[in-house]
Amino acid sequence: MTQNLIVLGELHQDLYYETEFYEDLAQGIVSNISNFIKYNPDDLNKRILENLVRKAFTDTPKKIEGHCFFKRGGNGNNSSEYFASLGVPTKLISVIGRGSEWMIDELKELGVNTESIFQIDEITPVSTIIKSKFTTKIHLAPNLKDKMNFDGIDLPEKLFDNTKLIFSTPIAQKFIKIFNEGTNSGLITAFNIERQKIHTLEELKELIKQKKELFFLNLKDAYRILNEKVSIDEIDETFKQFAKIRVYTAGKDGSYVITDHLKIFYPGIEVETIIDRTGAGDCYAAGFLTKLYELIDDKNHLEDLLKKDKLEELKRILNSCIEYGTHTAIYKITKQSTPTKIEMVNFIQNFKINTIE
Repeated sequence: MTQNLIVLGELHQDLYYETEFYEDLAQGIVSNISNFIKYNPDDLNKRILENLVRKAFTDTPKKIEGHCFFKRGGNGNNSSEYFASLGVPTKLISVIGRGSEWMIDELKELGVNTESIFQIDEITPVSTIIKSKFTTKIHLAPNLKDKMNFDGIDLPEKLFDNTKLIFSTPIAQKFIKIFNEGTNSGLITAFNIERQKIHTLEELKELIKQKKELFFLNLKDAYRILNEKVSIDEIDETFKQFAKIRVYTAGKDGSYVITDHLKIFYPGIEVETIIDRTGAGDCYAAGFLTKLYELIDDKNHLEDLLKKDKLEELKRILNSCIEYGTHTAIYKITKQSTPTKIEMVNFIQNFKINTIE
């Protein structure tokens, strides 16, 4: 019988707003500063510079036109869609509010098991995503997201039946009880660490008290959590207490996968045309775990591979996971669509990348 992969994460609405506001604002700031320097070359100081920037903001129209539309959003939504599209039997565990039934219907059509998406009588969170030609900014509503928790929800007894792996994205207080229950049920455990949810190392220690199988951590988030920029070895020395396999990502600068006996670096890939980097991290993790799901039988199999005498086999498997994760991320940022398993096969065949040393 085919086993599920559980995604534990947020499902909410994204309001996409496409506008040239940021381009116009940047031009306004540059114009104000240039004109001031032209006529007052010796008078520029911090206070005046601040006033010039403020004036550029003030001079923008009160009503800003743009193209807007609603989409499903949230790490849980993104990851479950990626897994299902890549051919992995996927169940999403999440909490949503009023007026969001349409998102469940869409996920069902994509093949995601939605029976563990629970609806409560609260306002559904909306994240506003403002997209322009050179930048994308996401305006969050944490006050609403905090209400999307499992307090008062009776979870089914067979929640983890016929499941191989549980992935919490990102790890957060409201997910930790279910995540730990998955650990106790013998599932392979993986989680994503984001600075948005984890601000300090102490917060992470409060959540992860038992070493899990795997985590993903972007190096920029690692620097922010540690409040300093240190080497990858120093980062891993601090974070290795939380998982047996640690995946550190750095976008175009590549990624690292480290265990207690193994360290792999996979180089970043430069591509000519990038539409948008949004979602690259979620897609990388989905690709990595999709391959892990395919190549690992269960938690006992993974535990056996982590032994010193199985390092070559483990290295081969992790190399495959990194390569697949890298390709799925590149697919996402260059095409801005969710790849299917067949599309990924064709994409990999036609997009050769460096061989891992």
